[in-house]
Amino acid sequence: MISEPGSWIDRLEEEASGWLRRAANRMRSDDLSMLLRVTDACSSGASVDEILDSLYDEIQTLVPFDRLEYAVVDETGYVLTTEWFRATYDSELIPLGHTYRRTRQVSQDPKYRVTTIDNDMPSYALHRPPDHPVSLLVSEGIKSSMSCPLVVDGQVKGFLFFNRRRHDGYTSHHAALIQLIAGHLASIIEQSTLNQQLTDRNRLLQELEQSRLEFIASISHELRTPLTAVVGFASEMQDRIDSFSTEELRQFAGVIVAQSNEVAGIVEDLLVITRAEAGHLAVNPAPVNITSEISAVRDSLPGDRPAQRITMALSDVVAWADPLRVRQIVRNLLSNAQRYGGDDVRVTVSASESEVSIAVSDNGPGIPEKDQEVVFQAFGRSRRSDSKPGSIGLGLTVSRYLAEAMQGTLGYGRADGYTKFTITLPIYHPDAARFERPASEPR
Repeated sequence: MISEPGSWIDRLEEEASGWLRRAANRMRSDDLSMLLRVTDACSSGASVDEILDSLYDEIQTLVPFDRLEYAVVDETGYVLTTEWFRATYDSELIPLGHTYRRTRQVSQDPKYRVTTIDNDMPSYALHRPPDHPVSLLVSEGIKSSMSCPLVVDGQVKGFLFFNRRRHDGYTSHHAALIQLIAGHLASIIEQSTLNQQLTDRNRLLQELEQSRLEFIASISHELRTPLTAVVGFASEMQDRIDSFSTEELRQFAGVIVAQSNEVAGIVEDLLVITRAEAGHLAVNPAPVNITSEISAVRDSLPGDRPAQRITMALSDVVAWADPLRVRQIVRNLLSNAQRYGGDDVRVTVSASESEVSIAVSDNGPGIPEKDQEVVFQAFGRSRRSDSKPGSIGLGLTVSRYLAEAMQGTLGYGRADGYTKFTITLPIYHPDAARFERPASEPR
């Protein structure tokens, strides 16, 4: 029996159609298996970088790319920041930390909650400025892109940007595949981010606790040393006053006064920090003879380093400042030089038409570059290897607070083997308008 031609063709088409369906089913099955492997690989990552590195390694066979980028959305919902990227070429125009502000609030706009494809980026870049991210990517040879939002609790937290260096690089099939794992990927990235934040906060708490313990130990040492001298000499004078000559008693009294001043200075520094942090640091400006104040401070310093000399080159100038606070700054800087500096300490005063400059220099080892701002922070100290124990790390912080409260500055420099701290204060002009700061006014 001979078959009808039409029925033979029908059977051929039916078989071909069945083969195509089976092939499509096998393809979908392979895709789903691969997606499951990608998801498992991403879930095994402990940090965001590890999660994204796993994605980069595993998803290439499903969603091809030449560059993969992860950008986060800030709290405002407008700013995107590049936090991770990898590329098959040298990609440099959009580095880590690159920020870009969108014109719409990304986190809330429904437009940004779906995966989008742009298969002709060069045309899109024609209407964008040169520093626009699309323009930068086009400059690197990127021609097509797919943007996948990472949504958590209805808000866009970030994006995955897939980029290719060929036109028409992405299809709706690619978008559907990545969309299948986007929700899970967003969740594990969010959880990893929260875990990292918790770890960072725990580390900060540990550092604060360590700083607290170090502060307690330091303040105890700082107070115990002068108080021991005060109590010791006072007890000797009380118990055996008739055993000492007038000159010896005068010396004992001098030590007691000097050490009591040291304790008073420490307490005053603590009060300044407390008031400054509360926003209630006040100054009482008046004409101040800088030479007289510096000389008074030098004469009151304890002579615990006899080999150390303090030389002064002082101009007879008058500043508009709080005399008590000026003495406090100079005392802190000279004490700092005595504790950490060399054996040659110099104090220089100069003036211009608008300000007075007080420079305290010494020939010590100086402060490492990484610590030159740290030392101005409360309880901050330089970590150089020969750093001496015992300082509570408030002197420079207090001095900068006070200088700024008096409309001045305090800075650090290093030149010709000498460390230099320079204070500037407004110069006194009898006919000039002056700043007045009530005691209750915040700094």
